[in-house]
Amino acid sequence: MDKNFDEDRFRCESVSDTSTEPTDMLGQRGAMRLANRLQKYWHDRGYPAARFWAEPLDERFSKVGTYEIHRVACNLVNGLPPRYRDE
Repeated sequence: MDKNFDEDRFRCESVSDTSTEPTDMLGQRGAMRLANRLQKYWHDRGYPAARFWAEPLDERFSKVGTYEIHRVACNLVNGLPPRYRDE
């Protein structure tokens, strides 16, 4: 890891929310907010084919109880938007 520049950390910080309060990303609203932020990120960079959406997980864990957990799914292929699949 380079002390002067860590590319992965830079990417995470550049798209992170500037608010300091914790946000619930496991619920439907939080997952939808995250999906919208990710989609806006890719669209702003010129990749309108990138799509993100929230979907519930089928599993329910005993420690969580009946709380429904959501995840963000996308159509990226190997981390790239679909238009790059054929290149």
